[in-house]
Amino acid sequence: MFSFHFSRFFLAGLVCALLCAGLIRPAHAQNQNPDNSPTNLIVEVKDSETSEPISQARLTLEFARPGGRARFGVPKKLAYSAKTNAQGRYKFTNINKGTIHLLVTADRHQSFGKEYELEHDNQVIEVKLKKPQPLL
Repeated sequence: MFSFHFSRFFLAGLVCALLCAGLIRPAHAQNQNPDNSPTNLIVEVKDSETSEPISQARLTLEFARPGGRARFGVPKKLAYSAKTNAQGRYKFTNINKGTIHLLVTADRHQSFGKEYELEHDNQVIEVKLKKPQPLL
């Protein structure tokens, strides 16, 4: 009975030591996109009816940056905020490829939020915002 408990604790300690040393990774870290190199993301915001660019639309970009050894492989959640220029565009730089969540708001338009897979360099996301519906 003593040897069974001892071997179980020894095995748990060995796994913990290997995780801390970075020699093995948890299962969730192994399934991440291996190409998490930084890239740029361009967001274009337009009116859905007129296709005119929407200036000063508020953008919030949320994503997780992979964790390193100091964080035991746990991703760090980051959020960036910006506003579109006169052409309804904004370029986010040094964003890691993978899953992102984009939230767009603008005066006199409905809010928009969606998850995207950032897979390509200089990927362009076009968002068309609708006018609000009148209340009855």
